[in-house]
Amino acid sequence: MTSARAADVFVHIGLPKTGTTYLQGVLWKNRERLAENGVLIPGERRSLQNQAAWDLLGRRPRGAELPQVAGSWQRLVEEVRGWSGTHAVMSEEFLAFARPRQVRQAVQALAPRQVHVVVTVRDLARVIVGSWQQQLASGRAWTWEEYAAAVRDPERGPASAGVAFWLRQDVARVLATWEAAVPRERVHVVTVPPPGSPPELLLERFATAVRLDPRWLPNRPEQQNLSVGAADAEVLRRLNAALGDRLNERQYTRAVAHGVRPVLQGRRSPAPMGLPVEQLGWVSERAGVIVEELRDRGYDVVGDLDDLVPAPVGAPARPDGVEPGELAEAALAALEAAVEQFATLWWRTRAAREGHGDASAAGPQLASS
Repeated sequence: MTSARAADVFVHIGLPKTGTTYLQGVLWKNRERLAENGVLIPGERRSLQNQAAWDLLGRRPRGAELPQVAGSWQRLVEEVRGWSGTHAVMSEEFLAFARPRQVRQAVQALAPRQVHVVVTVRDLARVIVGSWQQQLASGRAWTWEEYAAAVRDPERGPASAGVAFWLRQDVARVLATWEAAVPRERVHVVTVPPPGSPPELLLERFATAVRLDPRWLPNRPEQQNLSVGAADAEVLRRLNAALGDRLNERQYTRAVAHGVRPVLQGRRSPAPMGLPVEQLGWVSERAGVIVEELRDRGYDVVGDLDDLVPAPVGAPARPDGVEPGELAEAALAALEAAVEQFATLWWRTRAAREGHGDASAAGPQLASS
């Protein structure tokens, strides 16, 4: 591997659904410890890297007034260029959407620091399932069959399904874009370990790629299981279909994404979801093409490219084949979450209007009100 020069910059660009959130959490949990060892995690808080990426790409978050986005990329650049330690590490998967012109702009702005690009890649079967569930969490109501068909052939489904998936997950295209300004020898591919691997293995691989000693990373964020079972996914999908367009984005986020979905995630589903066996063939074939593209380019690989080839995992549950009783249990959990959320908000509103008590308190007082 190429050794890190003084104040080199390692830019982790995702991909989505590859453990990015967890890795970012580790970096920020250990930001001070890393700085003591010469490594900068730029930005006073985690959201500033996200804002800087928005600014670089010339975009603004939909539905949010964030005047601080303007100029945030330049502020991050100045912080990195002023760093006197060994190197800097930033992680923002939105940078995978950068175009060649924006990549060149980023690299030129960071000069004379050398930029390394780091990408985490996961086997396609798990990514497709996880991406469908993420779409459900954003309010989509596509069935699993509709989504899988669109990923297999984007012309067969809505553009916001298949085309959007490959825009995020075509690692060969993403890295070719960054090669517009970053030489191939400074591109590092980290493979997400297969199911059943030690939980710390991904972090160890990532740390190797960005030149971090694992001893500098003693603190861990709370690991969240962002997936849901087959019954939970189907209940969420049906809820989205029933709601239609009646909620705006912020309402949906508050009521469903932050209210109902965490309850479904917290359930111990008897039917975990995975890629249906009959779809393993085309997914494995597509994954094989990705592996060969990466192998032919000769990138620095931390892990094993064979980790990206899906392996059969028993007989995973299908959301369209879940037993009615399991659907009912998941629906009851969602209803319980909705009722509790409504009751809590009602209590806070009442307390605030009457000007007494702690408006943030809800719990036991609900029963006696």
